[in-house]
Amino acid sequence: MDKIFHPKSIAFVGVTTSNPFHWTRTFWESAREFQFAGPMYPVNPRGGELDGYKVYRSVDEIPGNIDYAICTVSAKIAPKIVRECAAKGAKAVHFCTAGFAETGDADVTELQQELVSTAREAGIRIIGPNCMGIYCPESRLSYDSGFSKESGSVGFISQSGGNSIYMIREANWRGVKFSKVVSFGNACDLNESDFLEYLAEDPQTKIIALYLEGVRDGKRFRNLLERASHKKPVVLVKGGCGEAGARATSTHTGSLAGNDVVWDTLCRQFNVIKPQNMEEMVDVLATLQCMPDFKGRNALLVGPGGGASVMLTDEFEKRGFSLPAVTDKIRDELLGFSQAAGNMLRNPIDYSQSMQDPGSMHKAIQLLTAWEKVDFCVGFFRPSQMTDGFLDMVRKADHLVHNAFDASFKPVTYIVECGITPTRQAIAFEMAQRIMSAGKPVYYSFAAAAEALRLVADYNRHKISKQ
Repeated sequence: MDKIFHPKSIAFVGVTTSNPFHWTRTFWESAREFQFAGPMYPVNPRGGELDGYKVYRSVDEIPGNIDYAICTVSAKIAPKIVRECAAKGAKAVHFCTAGFAETGDADVTELQQELVSTAREAGIRIIGPNCMGIYCPESRLSYDSGFSKESGSVGFISQSGGNSIYMIREANWRGVKFSKVVSFGNACDLNESDFLEYLAEDPQTKIIALYLEGVRDGKRFRNLLERASHKKPVVLVKGGCGEAGARATSTHTGSLAGNDVVWDTLCRQFNVIKPQNMEEMVDVLATLQCMPDFKGRNALLVGPGGGASVMLTDEFEKRGFSLPAVTDKIRDELLGFSQAAGNMLRNPIDYSQSMQDPGSMHKAIQLLTAWEKVDFCVGFFRPSQMTDGFLDMVRKADHLVHNAFDASFKPVTYIVECGITPTRQAIAFEMAQRIMSAGKPVYYSFAAAAEALRLVADYNRHKISKQ
């Protein structure tokens, strides 16, 4: 498996040479952008040249051996390609090609079975078909030229290619970097259990995330999930939960969805974090990777806006968090340099009126975060409700806010609510970018922050109880 994630040479079988915008160029362009260090062999029956590389008319024409092949050929010639790649010493073949068992057609289902039989006879492994394959920054292997080239600590196993692209792009932007990602599609050979077993032992992978629509071998997967969750945090999103979802799953990757109650029970049993969707998964991964463990559920909420403070408090309290009231002693100290009118100084803290004085804001945060009753801190901003002048003031002073939070040594996270208007959206983006560049998790809504922190708090509590 390690050789599959770290190939020394790649054949791109079926890459187009005539249309630079054709989808088959995706893998070729990504390898070029990532500066894959080994030999790269484009293969197309027309021959010719591609970006200065000789195009071989068949795999047989390639000089020497290859480690890995990315195939975008039609399903009907897939078994033939496997035999040719095996003759060149390939360890694995990735078939992006769709049109196999997921169609439900008996003829192509039989063709997929033939593909597996051919691979096993040849001693070669298959990723897919109907998938995007491997993204491994360390080995300069990617299926999107825009993915981060920086290696990280999250390993992601995804049955869906589109969901894997969404996850990598969104998580990269939120400060999450990946050790290895695999989109495995129909899993005619290598499946979710094979990749889970590998990532559980992979020293570069500290967190494992999965998007699954079904499993091939329930007993094996259960045992591996138990083993992996004892070693590392595991985050799992299950697709195809309802009747229509199960039908979509069968059409998408040819998988049996399984009962959602069973999946919920399995995740609770092994302390696997189970977000409801991909957006929540990104929030959870950002929390796990960018926020130190918080030991309790006592939150301090600080930001501008009375109504916003009330709504944020509701989101946290209904998820089991406590907001201890600020003591009279601390409040009196705050009033020594803060005005009473227009501020709320009990927790949540609405510091709207005193934020115009950055020095007061800095002192207030230092004082509040030193309070022993607080387990973690949440700074919140709502650009859509702020005037232009107030926003400008917040932007100029936010480095003092970050410095004050950092000096507390308490886990800190931020919420920057994204408005729909272009001007406010741009401001929210700018604020969030500064926070994320400092290595802090940021969320886009009150509910998203509260839910992600609840999921991680539950995980931390169960982890501690088992130690």
